[in-house]
Amino acid sequence: MTGRGAWLVVDVVGVAGVDTLGALLPGAPGAAQARAWMMAEVNAAVEGLLSAGFERVWVSDASCSTVPFPGGEALHPGAEPCSGEDPFAPSWLEDVQAVACVGMHAAAGTGGFGAHTGGPLCVWTCAGRTLSEAELVLALAAEAGVPAVFVSGDDVLRAGLEGRVGYVCTKTAVSTERAVSRAPEEVHEELRRAAARPGQDQTPLPDAPLVLCFKSGHQATLAERTGARRLDAYRVEVSGRTFRERYTHARRAVAAAGRVLPGAGPGSFVFNPEALALLRLPGPSEAPPPAREREAERALGAFLALTAGEDDASRALRALTLHMLEGHAPGVFARWGLGARVEEAVEALTGVSLEFPAGLPPEVGMSRVDAWYVRGERDLSTAPLAPAALRDYLLHLDDEGYGLHGWLLGEIAATRGVDVRLSIPERVFRGVSRRADLYWLTHLFLLDTRYLRSPPRAPDASAWTEELLAATPELIEGMDLDLAAEVVFCLQCVGESGGGAHESLLALLAACQRSDGAVGDAHSTAAALLAFAGALERTVSER
Repeated sequence: MTGRGAWLVVDVVGVAGVDTLGALLPGAPGAAQARAWMMAEVNAAVEGLLSAGFERVWVSDASCSTVPFPGGEALHPGAEPCSGEDPFAPSWLEDVQAVACVGMHAAAGTGGFGAHTGGPLCVWTCAGRTLSEAELVLALAAEAGVPAVFVSGDDVLRAGLEGRVGYVCTKTAVSTERAVSRAPEEVHEELRRAAARPGQDQTPLPDAPLVLCFKSGHQATLAERTGARRLDAYRVEVSGRTFRERYTHARRAVAAAGRVLPGAGPGSFVFNPEALALLRLPGPSEAPPPAREREAERALGAFLALTAGEDDASRALRALTLHMLEGHAPGVFARWGLGARVEEAVEALTGVSLEFPAGLPPEVGMSRVDAWYVRGERDLSTAPLAPAALRDYLLHLDDEGYGLHGWLLGEIAATRGVDVRLSIPERVFRGVSRRADLYWLTHLFLLDTRYLRSPPRAPDASAWTEELLAATPELIEGMDLDLAAEVVFCLQCVGESGGGAHESLLALLAACQRSDGAVGDAHSTAAALLAFAGALERTVSER
């Protein structure tokens, strides 16, 4: 490069006019307009830098670095696009006299619009300070001795930068998912003025490790395999002689963890529905989670009241839930003195019919298989299931549109040696019914753990967990209490009770618990009981 050059890092999240996360999805309504607004801000900044005497501006697209400015986007003729897997690569700081950032977003975990750092999976900190991507750029520039001219983005990022660099505020964050922008024309003029001002030398970050706090233990494990040092269930740290070395290692660790995202590959992550869901998901809290003892005790009382009937459904739900509770939260189970209660409930299962006549409602058929299953799991005598009759019933369920019930009943029976399973494709409801697919997923956990009585063994359990994490925001938005409770106890059985998803779902259940202790109907109250008791068990054991 000859003459004075500047390096401009750009992103779409902090651009004026981009006020919803949906506009960040490639191909979604509003995505093309968002890119057009971004290009207008880029070109306004380039004009300002050129007016200040820079002869060439190199532009890194941090929102899509492997394909910079796709689709023939009209970049100012005085600018040239950067390309490569790392939008902050060291080559872009060579032979430049200034750096600036357009359209940036706040750091992960700060509540800014679209807030994330290096992807949706983790929070970056250095010596206790939470870092945004803009701060990573400024730290790299400081180490290279390159002044910074300005940064633009929302009000949360501005507060985080604490006046260390010139700033153009493009919008006010309402939440991680929504913002209110200024008029783009006003922002463009302010960008031109900001870009024409002299740069400021930046203070380097402390010579300390970078700490990455992930949203799942599995993500942290993947990051650890790059050589990062494990600090706890969710955190790793990376060291190096220079900040560039620490940044490069941290980026490699985040990329390794990013394999949990569909379509993961080299370069900056690209927004997709799963990435947006994980972006909205909070990470682990620094404060200890509440024990949920009161909620658990109230749920127990409500559950026992709701399952006091002598019908098949009540008997089976009571026995199965207590059987699961004994394995999932043995300390709480013992403290509540439920030993005699579960024996009584299991004995009552002898009165549950094991007939499967045509037209039997799926919920009743499920209760009958559950009753047979629980007695068998506890090594108690039970009447045999008639394989042919059960097979006919499963076919009937599938024909009547109850394929999920047919699949699950077949799988439960197969665990006890009665294999009459139907030829139903794995995850057949994926892309057809989100709710049915999530129930399929939670029951994969239940089948794998013999209904919370043993540790998970399936090699796919980590992948299932990541899917449940990504589903958490929509379960909270939809207030789906039954599924939310099932996701909670699934997360507990894979050691994810310290994460933000677990606590967010528990908070939803607690907020929706009625004065009598119930959380919805009998089934969702049973699931909530397992969730609250599981949280209590794990909180007490950790303390």
